[in-house]
Amino acid sequence: METQQSLQDIKDGFALTARTNFKPSLANDITDVYYLIQNAQNLLTLAAQSHEENNNKAMVDELDEAFKDFVNLEYKMNLQRKSFETLKQRIATGEKITDPIAYYENLKQTFNAESPDDATRINADQKYLSFKQHLWNINHPDEEMPSLRASNDDDDDIVMGPTKISLKCPITMLWLDEPVTRVARAKEREAAAKEKEAAEDTTEFYDV
Repeated sequence: METQQSLQDIKDGFALTARTNFKPSLANDITDVYYLIQNAQNLLTLAAQSHEENNNKAMVDELDEAFKDFVNLEYKMNLQRKSFETLKQRIATGEKITDPIAYYENLKQTFNAESPDDATRINADQKYLSFKQHLWNINHPDEEMPSLRASNDDDDDIVMGPTKISLKCPITMLWLDEPVTRVARAKEREAAAKEKEAAEDTTEFYDV
């Protein structure tokens, strides 16, 4: 009975303290996942650009949904990291936390409730905006991309201007040997054809 009482006392008195060692491997794992998400988004962007150039709307839409999935995954990772860091900070300030798992889950729920709805959050995500801008630039290089926000949010519309496409491979991070897109080549050929046509129209022919 005394042993049981002692164990119960220990359980009741349990609390994480500032001396608790949070293993750095967890933070490293999160960083690795962020890196994988970024690579996936780069690959999706390149693939979507190719299908956009070929007017393959079905594949573009499918890749768009896949990109959104990664935006949501990164959002969940941010929630976990923010909750974990908040937990550490509160323990460091002396707060007694006897059930860290429940406390952590409650923090995640609180932070998630404070965030905008999924559609609003995704359409305001800078990486998703960049993804959409790259696709828009293919067929509308000289036009401003329309806002992704709903019409009732016109006052807070986010309008992207032209963006720069990286001249490095997103996988190897090496500089591309010929950083010219198919669209740029097509435009060059079109301009050359127009110049040739104009030259032919102004050529004078004389009867012999």
